[in-house]
Amino acid sequence: MEHLLFVALCWGVGGFINGIAGFGAALIAMPLITTMVPLRLAVPSCTILGVTLCLQMAWTYRKSIDFNKLKPVYIGTVPGALVGITMMQEFPAHYLKLGMGIFLFIYAIWGLFFEGKSQKVVHKGWGVVAGFCSTVLSSSIGMGGPPTIVYSSLAGWAKDTVKAGIASYFIVSGILVISLQTYAGIQTQETVTLFAAAAPAVMIGARLGVMASTKIGEFTYRKVLFGMLAVMACIILKSAVTQFAALA
Repeated sequence: MEHLLFVALCWGVGGFINGIAGFGAALIAMPLITTMVPLRLAVPSCTILGVTLCLQMAWTYRKSIDFNKLKPVYIGTVPGALVGITMMQEFPAHYLKLGMGIFLFIYAIWGLFFEGKSQKVVHKGWGVVAGFCSTVLSSSIGMGGPPTIVYSSLAGWAKDTVKAGIASYFIVSGILVISLQTYAGIQTQETVTLFAAAAPAVMIGARLGVMASTKIGEFTYRKVLFGMLAVMACIILKSAVTQFAALA
């Protein structure tokens, strides 16, 4: 019972951050939750919670959803999900975390201190790469947000479009991943129980975060976005280093 309350609290905090930045729930909650809950349970429940949260966010920002901008990202989801499910079962997660953490930290530092000096909108073809990488990471280690977030920040989208786009993408990719996880026997009664315990907390937290975000302008939002990415990079790197140390 105590671990269910802890999981709910972690997701409540993650939901609040997600409401402000448009992402970050899993990257805040997962490193904490996995100190008490096995990864084999935390990742599948995270996928269901992510879809639930994104449904709420997509409805909130439904007027800002632009499916034409999201098409390239959607294209990468199917192969990404198939590769991610395989990697979850075969590939050590700490290698993925280490690589993602290093890239994310470098990008976040660039965004915080150098973005205004040389801002350039990337080609939409990179959306396919972002969708593929996001779905691979989401289905293998439960932390798939960064590639899509990086792409949306480089594509020149406005604040609400970024939030709507991220939410819409993860609804599609999340449902696909859940279907494959269920087929592979990864989704179980235990993972659904974790989801049920945390769902109210993450939705309340997200609503409070959305209310707080209305006070933030575009420039401040981008700095919050990059600051969050830097924090996430540190969390991911710490998790990777801890796992490497345990294996040494």
